[in-house]
Amino acid sequence: MSLCKQITDEKLLFRLESGNDESENMGILLEAGCYFNIKHNLRHEGKESWFSMAKEHCENVTTPRDGKTVYIGSDWRTVSYKLEDGTEKEVSIRIVYEIIERITNKYGQFLMEPDIEVNTFWTNLDWNDQDIINNYHAHGECEQYHSELKTDVNLERLPSGKFDTNELVLELAILAFNILRMIGQETLGRRNPRHKENVKWCRRRTVINNLINMACHVTRHARQMVIGLGKSNVWRDVFQYVYGSFTYSTA
Repeated sequence: MSLCKQITDEKLLFRLESGNDESENMGILLEAGCYFNIKHNLRHEGKESWFSMAKEHCENVTTPRDGKTVYIGSDWRTVSYKLEDGTEKEVSIRIVYEIIERITNKYGQFLMEPDIEVNTFWTNLDWNDQDIINNYHAHGECEQYHSELKTDVNLERLPSGKFDTNELVLELAILAFNILRMIGQETLGRRNPRHKENVKWCRRRTVINNLINMACHVTRHARQMVIGLGKSNVWRDVFQYVYGSFTYSTA
C-alpha cells in the first residue's frame, strides 16, 4: 500500500476476493483512507435468508429471461475491528447483493428445485449497486492475464536468485507477452478457422500453438529466404495477413 501511494496521490481502490473477507482487512483499508470492493464470504449464512430478504425489500427486480429472476440491492452491516492501539471500533459498511433465482435452465428445462445464487460485496464506494457488481466481475480479466503470464509465458517461477537477473527476465517476458497479444488481436476476424464470431481476445498459448509453432519449409536461394506454409495449413491465410500487416506498419 505504501509503495502504491508513492505512485499517485489519488485514493486507492482494492478489489479483493472472498478469501480477504475479514473485518481487520476492511479496518486497515478504512483507516488508510482507501476504497475497497471485497467479495463477501457467506460462511454460515444461509442463502435462504438472503433470498427471503431480497424478495421482501428489494426494489430492483429484473427478469432477463423466462424462469430467471435477478434481485439487486444493498444493505448495511455493523463491523468491528481493532485499531493499532488495541481499541475496538465499530462502523457500518454497505454490502451490495446480487441474488439470482433460476426456475428453469437456459434451455427452458424446469428444475426440480429452484437454484438460488447469492453474490454479496463489501464496499465503501458511493457507486450504484450495478456498478459495484460490474466492477468486481471485471477482476476476472486481470486474473486471466496473470494466469497467462505464469503458464503460457512460463514465468510461474523466476530462474535466478538475483533480483537484477529476474528483473531482466521479467522485462523480456513482458515484451514477448505484449507482442503475442498484438498478434492475437490482429488475427481476430481474419478468416480465422477456429474462432467464433464474438471472440474479443486470443489466449497467448493459442497464438503460440497456431502461429509461432507453425510447421513450414524454409528455402534459402539467391540471398532470399522463402517460407513455404503448405496448402493444407488452415492458418496459412491468417499468418500471411498478420505478417503483411506488421511488415507494412514498420516499413
